[in-house]
Amino acid sequence: MSLLSESDFRRIEDAIREVETKSATELVVAVVPRSADYWQARLVVAVAWSLATAHAVLQFRPDVPALVAILLEVPVGVLTFFLFGRGALARLLLPRGAAAEAVERRALELFAARGLTKTRDRTGMLILLSELEHRVVILGDRGIHESVGDAGWREHVDHVIAAIHRGEAARGLLEVIERLGAKHAELNPVRPGDTNELPDGVVRG
Repeated sequence: MSLLSESDFRRIEDAIREVETKSATELVVAVVPRSADYWQARLVVAVAWSLATAHAVLQFRPDVPALVAILLEVPVGVLTFFLFGRGALARLLLPRGAAAEAVERRALELFAARGLTKTRDRTGMLILLSELEHRVVILGDRGIHESVGDAGWREHVDHVIAAIHRGEAARGLLEVIERLGAKHAELNPVRPGDTNELPDGVVRG
């Protein structure tokens, strides 16, 4: 289930347009269900559950043929693999290091794929929210990063993550967009000949 509603997406798109009318920033917001599949951890759990099922059957139902117990491993393993690929169960298995790397990698891919490196004044900025991992990445092209720096991004990332944990993902995103918009209006004001170089719609999926 998405952390954002359709009305949240519309409010975010309005906020993007507001930022871009007051600054030369080209902002893209992306919300993706997950940044990787993490199938390895799911496979380990599925194998463990299937073996445990067969062992339990043989232990507590000695009248059941061993072949039946072994055959039970297959449906139990498949069911476990798919169950732990969804929602809260999937989050339980997230390897922290791998999750952080996956979200960073997804952000870099989107930054390039969405043309954020090709704006006229190098003022592209990406905010990526990866829902399964509850992680946020903010990237800025050279024209923005030089004035904000890593510490500035970290503050805004932490703000959105805290909002996600409170069940207020949309509010956190909107607050950060507003803060960044005000900052960029000062540091990166509208320039003569500015045009809307990138779509304002939220990137999904």
